[in-house]
Amino acid sequence: MALLDGGMLRRQKSWVKAEPPAIIVATVASLCQMIEKRAFSLQSMKLLVIDEVDFIFGSSKQVSFLRKILTSYSAASGRQTIFASASIPQHNRFVHDCVQHKWTKSDVVHVHVNPVQPMPSHLCHKYVICSKKERLHVLLSLLEKDAPKSGIIFVAEQSEKSKKAGHPPSTTVVVEFLTSTYMGSLEVLLLEEDMNFNARATSFTEVKGKGFLLVSTDIASRGFDLPQTSHIYNFDLPKTAIDYLHRAGRTGREPFSKSACSVTTLITEDEHFVLQRFQNELKFHCEELPINVRI
Repeated sequence: MALLDGGMLRRQKSWVKAEPPAIIVATVASLCQMIEKRAFSLQSMKLLVIDEVDFIFGSSKQVSFLRKILTSYSAASGRQTIFASASIPQHNRFVHDCVQHKWTKSDVVHVHVNPVQPMPSHLCHKYVICSKKERLHVLLSLLEKDAPKSGIIFVAEQSEKSKKAGHPPSTTVVVEFLTSTYMGSLEVLLLEEDMNFNARATSFTEVKGKGFLLVSTDIASRGFDLPQTSHIYNFDLPKTAIDYLHRAGRTGREPFSKSACSVTTLITEDEHFVLQRFQNELKFHCEELPINVRI
């Protein structure tokens, strides 16, 4: 088995050529690069699994790579194709498009698990209404009160306007604040999209098997399996209900799914209606927590 994850492709190409794998696990971009370098061919591929397919097709960076894999580099007629995600909107339309574009065979089987309740029923959802100025102190107060076994704090990606103005990203602000004020036993770690591959790998390795507070952008909201995560904190409101679903899905996972797990969102008064819309779309109830912090 080979892992093509975006790091050190030259070395990975040598390994693949020296010992051709039966199974390849890869990002779509890395897979395309290795095919273009003639490291291997997909013509004899029997099974193709595309996970988080809604995210990939929604990303202009990745969609062109995936289309090459589905049409130019392999033929639908010679393989079984599996598109998987916890959130594929307009399922029937998506399946129709897959057939029309020859991304997969025409005899598509649609497997839909638990269509009525997309959000796990054992999760406890809460929110706190506070000003932007209060958020860091509210977050600290929640951490002290909840005493999570492990937690992920989701922060919005930095805007281009903020970068040009020379402001530090919110992830850095949160990490620096918690490093200086949080007195609990959990280690505060950072994971963000702009980090290089080795730094990301180091962060992921450090949190495995122990308690942590991981401050992250949405890069950690999909495919990130840290089952000991007991608490999720949305320091910034997710952009969509689907983003909320995937962030919330980082907790309440096997084998700890019976443990008390919660998702807490920090919002301003103006953002309350957005959270209500998420509740209606995903069919969950969110309890308001009183604010009780000193700044």
